[in-house]
Amino acid sequence: MGINVLMIAKSPDSALEGIRSFLQSRGGFRRVCLFTLNRGVEGLADLWREEFLTRGEIAVVVVDPEPAILMEEFENLRSKAGLESTNLRFLFGYQTHPSFIRVLADRIHDLFLPPDEDVHQVPRLPEEIEAESFRIIDERLSGMAFDDGWHQVVRRAVHAVADFEMIDLMDRHPDALDSGISALRNGAPLIVDVQMVESGISRPFREKFKNDLLCHVGDTDVAEEARKSGETRSTIAMRKARSRMDGAVVAVGNAPTALFEVDRLIREEGVRPALVVGVPVGFVGARESKIIIARQDLVPWIVTRGPKGGSTVAVAIVNALYRLS
Repeated sequence: MGINVLMIAKSPDSALEGIRSFLQSRGGFRRVCLFTLNRGVEGLADLWREEFLTRGEIAVVVVDPEPAILMEEFENLRSKAGLESTNLRFLFGYQTHPSFIRVLADRIHDLFLPPDEDVHQVPRLPEEIEAESFRIIDERLSGMAFDDGWHQVVRRAVHAVADFEMIDLMDRHPDALDSGISALRNGAPLIVDVQMVESGISRPFREKFKNDLLCHVGDTDVAEEARKSGETRSTIAMRKARSRMDGAVVAVGNAPTALFEVDRLIREEGVRPALVVGVPVGFVGARESKIIIARQDLVPWIVTRGPKGGSTVAVAIVNALYRLS
């Protein structure tokens, strides 16, 4: 059926009509409508007769600095018109959401970028480039009030993908940093889902703390078992690592099925890693696998909410933990 969107406001506004048009053309929604309260009961009743309000789910976006009042007035109109729907879900306060603020901040910073004709390459040493990158990131992080450890982890993830949205997407269990740092410092094994994560984790730190690094996804027996069972190689690879998983740091940066299997091993077989870094990327299963691992409280975790993440993010998080060790 798809999701329908009903924007409600007090009075007509050309800017809101522009937002409606963008949501309709680029938001991936079935239908987007704008209703203003000055249209009254009859206007709402006419709108309700449209087929889109009787099919699928409806998101009601409240566009007002005082959403509670606007919602009450809208519900009064709906009651007077005798209109009912069990599919309504309300959204308000998006103007203060971190992602909205981040986009606004990006646009403001863009105002001060030099024009194209003034842009030129400035040769710099690698260490100078890195230092300037972290200066820019730290400037954006300065108002977030993160503790020092989490600041280091987030800044490394942002740096890895050059995406400030990581600031809003990253989340952690309260014991994640302490547990992960302690495990690495005491020589716990690292279990990863793909070779890209394996190759990115700092060799000098691993050798310093004597952390074994296990990645079974390319093993011949894993491929054979996956072919026989119909499960993914990532699932079988994590299952193969089960005997080394207690007390380990597990990092999943690519395959949601690997993270689903880690969650199953924790819940059903009593496996207890010291930390799960769950940041798989993609549109199928990535978001869900991270929701599930973050719902359990048996093992500390670090995740990125939503479909974003990736092997580079997993590597950045593990290497940040090493630097904190």
